[in-house]
Order: sequence, then structure tokens, then C-alpha cells
Amino acid sequence: MVNSARTWCAVAVICLGCASSAAAQTIRGTVRETDGGPLIPGAFISLLDSSGRTVRADFTTVEGAFSFATPGPGEYRLRVERIGYATWVTEPYALAAGQILPVTVEVPPRPIRLRDLRVEVTGACFDDPNQGHALATAWEELRKALETAVWAERRGELRFNFTRWERILEPRTLAVREATSRMYRHRPLPPFESVPADQLMESGFVVQVADSSEYRALDANVLLSREFRAAHCFGLQRATVGGVPKLGITFRPRERRQVVQIEGTLWLDEESAELDRVQLSYRNLPVARRVDRRLIGAEVVFDRLPDGPFYVRDWWIRFPFHEDGSFTGYKQGGGAVKRASGGGVAWEIGQGVVAGIVRDSVSRDPLPGADVILRTWEAAAAFLPPPDPADTPFSTIADDDGRFVVGGLPDGIYALRVDHPRLWTVGVRPNETRVVIEDRTVVELEVWTPSAETLRARLCPGSSLSEGVGAVVGITREEATGLPVPRAEIEAAWSVRLGRRIARGVYESAVSDEQGRFAICGAPLGETIQLRAPGASDALTFKQDAAVVWRDVSVVPDQSVDGRRDFR
Repeated sequence: MVNSARTWCAVAVICLGCASSAAAQTIRGTVRETDGGPLIPGAFISLLDSSGRTVRADFTTVEGAFSFATPGPGEYRLRVERIGYATWVTEPYALAAGQILPVTVEVPPRPIRLRDLRVEVTGACFDDPNQGHALATAWEELRKALETAVWAERRGELRFNFTRWERILEPRTLAVREATSRMYRHRPLPPFESVPADQLMESGFVVQVADSSEYRALDANVLLSREFRAAHCFGLQRATVGGVPKLGITFRPRERRQVVQIEGTLWLDEESAELDRVQLSYRNLPVARRVDRRLIGAEVVFDRLPDGPFYVRDWWIRFPFHEDGSFTGYKQGGGAVKRASGGGVAWEIGQGVVAGIVRDSVSRDPLPGADVILRTWEAAAAFLPPPDPADTPFSTIADDDGRFVVGGLPDGIYALRVDHPRLWTVGVRPNETRVVIEDRTVVELEVWTPSAETLRARLCPGSSLSEGVGAVVGITREEATGLPVPRAEIEAAWSVRLGRRIARGVYESAVSDEQGRFAICGAPLGETIQLRAPGASDALTFKQDAAVVWRDVSVVPDQSVDGRRDFR
């Protein structure tokens, strides 16, 4: 008789409602910590109607932003959930028909410290996981993690590349005797069949199907179901799993029944409170004399995408294997996720990821087109020349929203550098940022270019922010080809005001350097500037709305001159 197994289906279901996305009312804004604290990216924020039902849910962006179209006018609350922090629910917001309501949600930073919870070594088993402060606290962190995974599954936007494998193992050493595997690409998770909770409680976790035994395991729908909680009791234990301190929520059947039951542990990381893995074993399982019951069971390992949901990363289930009616070893089936993608972004699983956003310190806006490059910290500390982006595998270009993701990083210490044509124009290179990748770390960063004061000090020595003036920086380019033109003269003009009267016009000039770069200082903030090459009929007109404004100027090559003012 040949045994077969049906493994895991990830995670629980929350109702997100079925209201039309065309609703005219909108509530949007940002989430940050109280007292002007930092913005909160990656928080799971839910829109609750007047009955407390979840009608919308999403993760806040890297800027802590969110936006919900409501199904109709009325009162709504916002619930903000973060792993490792207490949940926060706002007061009601009243929305009129067609209203767009901007809000700022301030969340008190109340950390959940699992390592401070008191765990009694008594073997007590509570009928409800919400009994007792310590158990209820741990269960709430588990619930939050599982619901994010179901949210992602329901949206159907994430796709995964994963390998599924089967192995026949020797009965004593568990050495691999036979092995097969298959790669699946661009598939949604979970890739498993699930069985409803009421059916599992009724028929058990191992059932006979034709000439084989079907082994079943938990999914989160079952874990969070009334049926599962009614059939099991719960406790807490501490242990070191994979060399890391963990807090485990244990579960076992309340009473023995004439079906195969399960018991196990849901492990949370003590430091971060994140769901780590689930381990289970089978009870009341009839097996041959030579079978070691301790080797029969299952495990699923969870991970989390950057500022996003949890998902099943690795899984396996092991059970006795029979040939010609005799026990000959164990069969183990499982899988592992290799790559995740969604929203135009991909993550290589199994190695580190650095993700974030690049911002222009002058305008405070995202900076698209920035080169993001990582190299070893040793190379940076030795002051070696930075590599060209094309010559390193760990580089990318920030998208139109200034966002970037660099994946596939082995564990180690890296130096992250950002470059951009604007910075190259002013001759400034930002300092490199130290990044530590350890145990598949996902590092979130908000990278800022040098401040306006730093740039202006570089461009216009002696000027200060209090003088109310700025600089115009750019590159002189050939009109036909767009290539830089060296030693080209540029003129700028603006008006100086005294009260309501225009006192006089001011004219400044500069000559581009060998790379075509130029800088004109003294442009008054808030005034209209005209920029042109000498003799040109049309001027480039703009407002000096920032301390440093970037504008390239088209010139005719024969307008170049012997430089009277070099680019500093």
C-alpha cells in the first residue's frame, strides 16, 4: 500500500466586503507615531464600518500613506496593526456623500515584548487561547500575521516561483533513497489543498482513501476557526529553535476521539513577535511496530515580504511509506519558495533584500532615476573607487516613485551608495550607508540626498540660507543631440524688488566646465528667473522655488568660449 499526503494551505480568512470600488467617498492620509513621531510603513490598516466589520484593508506605503474608497457615506474607524506593537483603533470619522477626507492617524508606540511575558512551567492547557494575559498576547500576534497572508491570497496580486519535492527516506538514518522535484513558476500561494475545519474535526487528520492514507495538516482557516478552538486547549512554552529564542503557543486535543488528531506548537520570534513556524505531530495514529512515531509530522516556515504580508516560505510533511504491504521507510513531501513578485517588484527568497525610497532633500520629493549601488563594506572602508552600476550585480535604478529593491544579497555587511545626474552636476557624492544582511534580512531604508545647505555651500561659497537666495544648476547641451557642451556661456536675469516697485534688473553669467556643468548663484527665492545662451531668441523661464533648481540649457556649439568662471 502506497501512502500519499496532502500538505499545507496557508492562512486565515477575513471578510473584506464586496462594496463597489467606484464609491465616491474616500478617506486617505498617513499613519505615524504620536507626538510627531516617524511615519509608519508596512502597517496593516483596516477600514471598519459602524458595526466593526472590516470593509477594506491594505498595507501603508513606505511613506506611511493609505487611501480607501468607502462603500457609502457614514461613520468609519481605522484599525492599525503592526507585528510587535499593540493594535490601535481610531475614533469614528463621519463621511458625507462624495466627501474626500484627509486624516493623520497618530498611533501610540506600545511595543509587545514577548520575552517579558511570564510563562508558567505547569503544563496548564487553557480552553481558549484568549485566556490569560501571556497566552492572549501571543495569540494576538499570531492572528495578525495569519490575517495578512489571507489578505494577500484574496487579492491575488502576488505570484511565486517555488519547488515541490518528494523523497523516500531510509527508516533509521533518514538518508534520501529516492528523490523527485518540480519547479512551478508565477503561481499564487498557497499551492496546497485545504479541508474545512468541521470536516477535519469530524473525520480526523489521517483518512483512508482507496488504497492509500491521506495525511492532512492545518491551515490558518482551521487555526482561527471556532471548531479548532473548541476541540483543543492551549498553552505556552519557551525554547530555542534554529539557535534563536522562541515563544511557542502549544495546542493539543481536549479529549481523545476515535480519529487521528494532532498536537503541535506555533512558534513566534521572542524579539520581533513575528510568526516563525508551525510544527505538529499526529495522535491516535495506528502504525507498524518498526515505525518511529517521533519522525511522523509536519512543519511550515513563514516569512514576510518587505512592508507586506506573511507567506509560507518552506514546508514539509513526513509519514510512513509501505511497499507490498511492508514498511520500508518514510515518505517526505514539501516545497520551498524561491521568488516572489507583485506590483512590478520581485524579491529573491532565501537571500537578503534592501528596499526603500530615495528622496531629494531640496524638494523633499521622491527622486526617480537614482542609481542605488551596494558593495562590500570592506571595499568602502578601504576607500576604493565606487563601482559602475553596470559592473556590480547588486544595483538598481529607482522607479518613477523613487522606490528601489535590491535582492539576492548573501549575508554580510554592505555599503549602499546613491548617485543621480543632479548630484553629479554639483559634484557631490552622498556618504555610503552601512547595511547588515543576516539570516535573510529585509532592510528598509529611506535615503536622502545631501541637504540644500550642503549643495549651496558647495556651489556658492559664502552664501547662507538666511539670505533668501538660491542657485541654478544644470548642464549646457547641444540642441540637436542633447550631448553636453563644454565652455558654453549662460546668462540669467531676474528683477530685484523694493517694496512694490521694481528697482532694477539683475544679470548673472557663467561658463560651463569641461563636462558642460554650470552654476549661477544669487537667484532670489520666489522670483521668476530667465535663463538663456547669449544670442538665443527664447529664454527658459521658471520660478526659483527651492534653494537649488536644476535646469539644463540648449546651446549652439560655436557659442562656447574660453571659460571666465570655472565650475567649482
